[in-house]
Amino acid sequence: MGPCCRWMLAVWCVQVCSSGAAQVSAFSTAYINVSFVPPESNRTIWRREEMGLYGIESPTYPVTGTVYLADPIHACANDTRFERPPSSAPWVALVQRGNGCTFTYKINAAARNGASAAVIFNDYGTDNRVIQMSHPGTSIVAVMIGNARGMELVELLQNDVSVSMTIEVGLQRGLWMSHYSVLFISISFFIITTATVCYFIFYFAQRLNNIRRRNHKQKQMKAKAKKAIGQLKVRTLKQGDQETGPDADSCAVCIESYKPGDVLSVLTCNHFFHKACVEPWLMEHRTCPMCKCDILKALGVEMDVEEQHMPTVTSDLHSFPSSTEYLHTHSESVSNTHPNSESHTHSDAASSGYESLHATEQLGPAEHTREGLEAVCVEMQPHYDNPAFENEARS
Repeated sequence: MGPCCRWMLAVWCVQVCSSGAAQVSAFSTAYINVSFVPPESNRTIWRREEMGLYGIESPTYPVTGTVYLADPIHACANDTRFERPPSSAPWVALVQRGNGCTFTYKINAAARNGASAAVIFNDYGTDNRVIQMSHPGTSIVAVMIGNARGMELVELLQNDVSVSMTIEVGLQRGLWMSHYSVLFISISFFIITTATVCYFIFYFAQRLNNIRRRNHKQKQMKAKAKKAIGQLKVRTLKQGDQETGPDADSCAVCIESYKPGDVLSVLTCNHFFHKACVEPWLMEHRTCPMCKCDILKALGVEMDVEEQHMPTVTSDLHSFPSSTEYLHTHSESVSNTHPNSESHTHSDAASSGYESLHATEQLGPAEHTREGLEAVCVEMQPHYDNPAFENEARS
């Protein structure tokens, strides 16, 4: 079965169900006017109550006539008859519910005998409760009343009391909604549900695709960062280098002293650290552990656009001196103030994380500055290990 056929079948099922529900939701009550003359008096007794309920397929218009009881009372036999005189006057058939036959059979039995309406009273044990009968294939008025009221009429008829009845339309309850409305709501619900499911499928597919692209970009950035970090200058410490002296500072990443044979990576800002320590640091933080310079940016690895919401550092090399200029100025200031503290000056240069001038001369000017690399740093105050240096420099 193709999609079109399945769709038409679904629409037809919804229409059938909605039309059935719409029919059940509509009903009309019936006022029953009963008049009779009891044998012990000559007064006519009138009784009017809203005690009936029209059937689903019943016409809803008033009917007046004399009441006659079915024989047998359930009107399920093929030879059901009503003891009444032959006349053309309208009359009402009184039938009891039950005994295995349908409402349609009972009502049609009354119609075959010429009744204008059929009043069916409920079965035993139901008091005055009524239901809305379903009796397709009938043409006369059909009303249900309670068992208690029906048995009162049966008792009067069995005592040969003439009973007249008028059936009038009472409260009419219209359709809560037509079957077209139910069909429209059903189709709208189906469309909204389908659109919602499609939206969530699209949303999660797009989100999964974004995660996949982000992971791919992160892998590419990681590969570029590794390649750029491999361009940094590498230096192996030897016995006698001032970085291995007793007054030298330790690595800012692992907090361990430098020893002969350690391999150092010299960053673009001229700070140096253990190669095994600073490379993982740069992969995660991008910046120098000492001065917060963006080392990867100086190496040509730009930050991804999606990461631009993070605080960025500014580059202004003209607003403060470079690390080499600062080291030279600071050394001259301390030397002029304390001419006998030359060894302390070199110790301070090593402890502040800068590469010594002696090491710079050994590496040569060609290796000291790499062509095309620019240090991107955050403006910050100079660092002093000794407070006396700070006071002397300010004076």
